[in-house]
Amino acid sequence: MTKVLLLPFFCEGYDSNIFRTQLRSMTETLSSFGAEVTLEEPVSTYREASALQERLCPFAYDLVALVPITWSEPRLASVAARAFFGRPIVILAVNEFQLNGRRTEFSSAPAAAALYGSLREMGVPAVFLPGPVSENEEKLKTLFRAAETVSKLRRAKIGAVGHNFNGITAAGLDLSRLRKVYGTEVYSIDGSTLIRKAEALPEESDLYQKTDAEIGRTYSGLPAEYREKTVRITAGLRELIGEYDLDAIEVRCHTEFSMEYGLSMCLPLGIVGNEVAAACEADLPVLFTELVFKFLSGGKTPTYADLRTFTKDGMDVGACGFAPTDLTGKTGTVGGENGYLTNTSDLSEGTLTIGRLKKTQGGGFAFHASKAQAERIGNRLTEYGCAPYPMARIKPEEEMESFIANTGANHYAIIYDDVMPELRAFSTFTNTIVL
Repeated sequence: MTKVLLLPFFCEGYDSNIFRTQLRSMTETLSSFGAEVTLEEPVSTYREASALQERLCPFAYDLVALVPITWSEPRLASVAARAFFGRPIVILAVNEFQLNGRRTEFSSAPAAAALYGSLREMGVPAVFLPGPVSENEEKLKTLFRAAETVSKLRRAKIGAVGHNFNGITAAGLDLSRLRKVYGTEVYSIDGSTLIRKAEALPEESDLYQKTDAEIGRTYSGLPAEYREKTVRITAGLRELIGEYDLDAIEVRCHTEFSMEYGLSMCLPLGIVGNEVAAACEADLPVLFTELVFKFLSGGKTPTYADLRTFTKDGMDVGACGFAPTDLTGKTGTVGGENGYLTNTSDLSEGTLTIGRLKKTQGGGFAFHASKAQAERIGNRLTEYGCAPYPMARIKPEEEMESFIANTGANHYAIIYDDVMPELRAFSTFTNTIVL
């Protein structure tokens, strides 16, 4: 539930009974939309504003709603809400009302517009929603999801196993800037740590037995000689996720695991990818995008895919054998040999969002993203020398010429939901560009 702080501002001399009634109505309406609302007393003086700033913790709330009830100086709200600059802010106005048979208002909307303009001049990200709150339900729910994502990312942790930036995915990422802008932490974990945990796990343990049963139910055609390894690596990933309290995990598979260890990460990641955001090949930008999509969608399962072939209206996409089994019918058929084992079941059809975090030339971040449709590929595509991959034909709403011009790399995150409205709101709150 989104935690919303309601900060009202007013000038002395107005009928407090009228505007308090409106504030109570606003609180009830926001609550009915799914928010947990904390309503502060209306602020009318700089003394009250300063005291409020010293008392409130900006990280105790997902979203702060500034409500200038009457004409009030934008500086008053700026003083009270200064601690929230950089946190998600929405500016609302109270409704007009009937007084002696006439339409009457407190000049709330003009005051809200003036406050919004003032914050924009200061470079403070905020959203202005004019009009009655009751008529902005969908927009407010979108803002709630975006604001929750900002909060979740500031607590989120990503595990990078065997991490090593390389040119194959253009994966270099400034982790200090990632932490500064979004708050997310990245833990580097050596691949040998995963192997040691996997090999030390007692076969009689609950984790091993649970994972073994799940592997048996999920993957058909798994060669017997690779079952134990698959179970152990899957369980080892789960141990790392629990130990580091991870929200997302990636493993550099090729060539350390796929060739040297003798087991690709496709099948293990296909299991744990149902629980946390997951990716491979040292691509932090795509994994971070998956995590953003997961939070924006309310917890749906993300994945990623290679952009493989381009047509005039879409792309055939598919990662090199990895897809969470939630997105391949809850199960997968195993293909491959010599330890390079992949899930060969195709990705689901349906509406989705496809996108990727990009680095701008100025050192900032941008998301290239589009709403899209996933369809089955009639004439299946196979990479030379490999078992079939989980694939789909994706047709973005964005014109393909524009999509290709904005393409950030070969890997793109996918979520089976339209989160473009939430992504735009999230980007407003975080000063991130959406292409």
